[in-house]
Amino acid sequence: MDTAPLSESRSINLKHTLRDRTFRSLRHRNYRLYFLGQSVSFIGSWIQTTALMWLSYETTNDPAWPAYLMVAQVGPTLLLGPFGGTIADRFSKRSIILATQFAFMLNALALALIVGLDVFSPALLLGMQFVGGVIQGIDLPTRLAVVTELVPREDVMNAVGLNSLLFNTARAAGPALAGLIFLATNSLGNDWSHLPSAQQGALVCFLLNAVSYLAVLWALARIQSPEPASRTDTKSSFWDGVRYLWSHPGLAGLVLLTGCFCVFAWPILTLFPAYTKLVLGRAEGSYSLLLSSFGGGALVGALATATYGSLQRRPLFLMIGGGIGWLGLLLLAIVNTLPLAMIACLFLGFGMVLYLSTGQSTLQTSVPNEVRGRVMAIWAMMLSASSLPGHLSAGALARSLAVSDVLLIMFLGVGITLGCLGLLLVTRPFPHPEPLPEALSA
Repeated sequence: MDTAPLSESRSINLKHTLRDRTFRSLRHRNYRLYFLGQSVSFIGSWIQTTALMWLSYETTNDPAWPAYLMVAQVGPTLLLGPFGGTIADRFSKRSIILATQFAFMLNALALALIVGLDVFSPALLLGMQFVGGVIQGIDLPTRLAVVTELVPREDVMNAVGLNSLLFNTARAAGPALAGLIFLATNSLGNDWSHLPSAQQGALVCFLLNAVSYLAVLWALARIQSPEPASRTDTKSSFWDGVRYLWSHPGLAGLVLLTGCFCVFAWPILTLFPAYTKLVLGRAEGSYSLLLSSFGGGALVGALATATYGSLQRRPLFLMIGGGIGWLGLLLLAIVNTLPLAMIACLFLGFGMVLYLSTGQSTLQTSVPNEVRGRVMAIWAMMLSASSLPGHLSAGALARSLAVSDVLLIMFLGVGITLGCLGLLLVTRPFPHPEPLPEALSA
């Protein structure tokens, strides 16, 4: 039997699936530019994050310091969310993002300067991370809300999935590249710099991140500034978003339970350095492999959302994503070898991103344009609020308990949250999506 026609048919079907389903939002010029610019910038951001986490742990040998850095990064979003969401609804989102991305570039250059001059300390790194968090507090609600102005309504869920795909491709590639940079600088020793090897690697990582912002600035400058169908009344306030959620209990419950989910699941990122050294007995190369495995699973989860996500599948994807992430936590808690830990991280990344990208797209497609920036600010604030107790508690517990025991506590917390989510999905179905304005996506 000649299998050539069959293979050719499958190849054509795959090509059509990728073009017409998985990547269909790239047909729109504005979104395509945004996607390309962010693809470079996100990788740079993850290179910097990986370097910061490892440098702080190497400097202090304290598993709580990576948690402090994570809180400094996301905590300001909780404080600035009302302001960020309000300005996202009142002003040009493209202009806001241009300003914040430029500020991120300056912050990366400042980090490179203090590490290169060998005048850094853990406290100074924490302060620089807090400055980045302040910028993110304004940037994040705007970036979450701008998607609906770059694509038509029918492609919003796909665009959200592609954003997750982009972010998690960077989550996989960034740490891997950071690991290679650290290995390369270790092999060079003091041939090119008098700094210790960890600082050498971090310096290169920070400089690469600064350069990466040039790509997103170029892309944003070329986007034809989208104008929403209506402007928010200048007398409106952040509480309009709160009132909208209050009147839609299904969406409000989703936001609250997502916060609970993140309290118990996201601290895994700050436990990876301690897990690598104390459970696996390995160094920074293996730490990067764990982060890359997590990012690889997240990449598959984002692909699943972009390709198969639909309004009808939202409840199913939420439960499947949460359940697979839950099992990944259990596996990570009971293994002590690198290959099995990497498999657990794949499960974790897949499940968490399938859950979070589905939850985000549910809000994006259910909220009218007039309050979308403020509702997405509440979403960002909830994720940030969950980080404060989650990361700090996990870091503190890791000082007195075995890392594996902390992971079991997180596993139990995610299980309780999923039980409540199942009850919510049965009793409070999501509202029918509100009409969204067509994007200027020529």
